[in-house]
Amino acid sequence: MFFIKLAFWLGVIVLLLPSDAQQQARLYGTATAVVERASTFCDRNAQTCAKAAEAWATFLKKAEFGARLVGDLVSSAGRQGADVLPSGPQPTRFGGRAETHGTLSPADMQPAWRNPAGRRAGA
Repeated sequence: MFFIKLAFWLGVIVLLLPSDAQQQARLYGTATAVVERASTFCDRNAQTCAKAAEAWATFLKKAEFGARLVGDLVSSAGRQGADVLPSGPQPTRFGGRAETHGTLSPADMQPAWRNPAGRRAGA
């Protein structure tokens, strides 16, 4: 899908390029001037670039703090959740030995009652 989108936008750009030699030369000269002015911006505006560098450094410090804060909260929440909620069924004691039966009580573990008189003869 990425390559289809890339091909589409490259096609749009190629269609927008001029076909006349004079227009191509003018576009080339304009593009060259734009690149030169952008690359020498800090030479012409030293104070603006210095303030932008300070703002960028402040932004990076805040982003680092935020990422560290989120990481600490996620890791501490994972540790607290493990202490509070058991991960599986807890063992219960039956006859001195530990067995895991989920939420069943000892009464639930007893077999159902059967009436011996209700049996058929010869069965």
